[in-house]
Amino acid sequence: MLPLFLSLFLLIFIALWAAKPFLKPRVRTYKRAAQIRSLLNPPDVSLGSLLLARAAPNQRLVHAFGLSSTFVSGDAKIHRSFTTRAKALIAGTGDKEHTWWAVAQSAEATAYQFLPVQQNVAFATYVQCVTFAIVLSILFNTDLDTLCYDDVVYVTDIINKRWTDSKLKDAAAMRQDDSLHRMIAHIDRWIANRDQYPNPLNFILPAYETMWRVVAVTVAYAYRCRDNALHDAVIGFGRDPTEERFQAFGEDGQQPSMQAIIFEVLRLHPPTRHIARASVESGSWLHTFITPAIQIADIEAVHLSDDYGENACAFDPMRFHPSRMSGRPELYSFGYGRLRCIAVAWAPMAAAVIAAKVVGQIEEAHCSVTIGRKIGGRSGWDGWVVGKET
Repeated sequence: MLPLFLSLFLLIFIALWAAKPFLKPRVRTYKRAAQIRSLLNPPDVSLGSLLLARAAPNQRLVHAFGLSSTFVSGDAKIHRSFTTRAKALIAGTGDKEHTWWAVAQSAEATAYQFLPVQQNVAFATYVQCVTFAIVLSILFNTDLDTLCYDDVVYVTDIINKRWTDSKLKDAAAMRQDDSLHRMIAHIDRWIANRDQYPNPLNFILPAYETMWRVVAVTVAYAYRCRDNALHDAVIGFGRDPTEERFQAFGEDGQQPSMQAIIFEVLRLHPPTRHIARASVESGSWLHTFITPAIQIADIEAVHLSDDYGENACAFDPMRFHPSRMSGRPELYSFGYGRLRCIAVAWAPMAAAVIAAKVVGQIEEAHCSVTIGRKIGGRSGWDGWVVGKET
């Protein structure tokens, strides 16, 4: 007969194993900058472990979009291949200034092309379509004339819906919805060299899904602040979309730079409000039989802390003026550490160019923006409308 202690041990062991599928993940949330840095860039942890910790919470994106990139994989080879190719895609060809002028031309053409002709359009829909088209143009050199507005609306709607559904539905439920296949059929027509990109959503989704919201919020503040220096800064940058102008504070330092505006948007409205990591390395046997803990970096909470100065809940791009930046921590909108977003240096300028051209084209075409009750995120844009002035 087994000793009583050993019998109890085996019973607990079996019970934990049987209950594992029914246990909810234990979640721990971090809201301070030092904690977030430690979570996202822990010392003495291999790249493979970091990749696995990121990939585990992102498996819903495999079911929702069929992704196979480094965001859903713990394979270091996939990580190196993806980052190398993504950097090449966003770098473009030629020097930086030439590349930014090309982005500006695409943004200007698309922002005008998708403006309402007869009926008003929802503000979020308009910005989504413009941003999606420009992402295709930047990454795959897509001919903008081949894009049908209704088809782009359909694709962007499906991306939003499947992203939201992936948080609520299991893999089986996602597979029953064939909208992914219909969406990919549209995308296939827009990418000329399809053989080189067997899964274009690997590159489209991370560029588009956060970018459109940064653009939307930036444009929204330009209209909310139409009578002050912020609106003028956006219009001025649209006329001269260079890196020098992007970083420059105007009116003897009293007008915010476009970079400061984007940074404040990223601080107050981070497109990724929470970054999740799974615990993939454990030192206890008990942890093995209980669903691994999910650890969450609360980016929104740390960005609203007094680390970023007084009135942290207020929109104030001038808080990024050099005279007020001493000792202030960096932003965490792009993550932190070895897995920080590779577009961290590119995305703010790209968002600024698109937002400035959207505002410029709306005003040149004598259209108007009806301001809603609040500034949204992925949703929450009720009341915001783009329409022709009467």
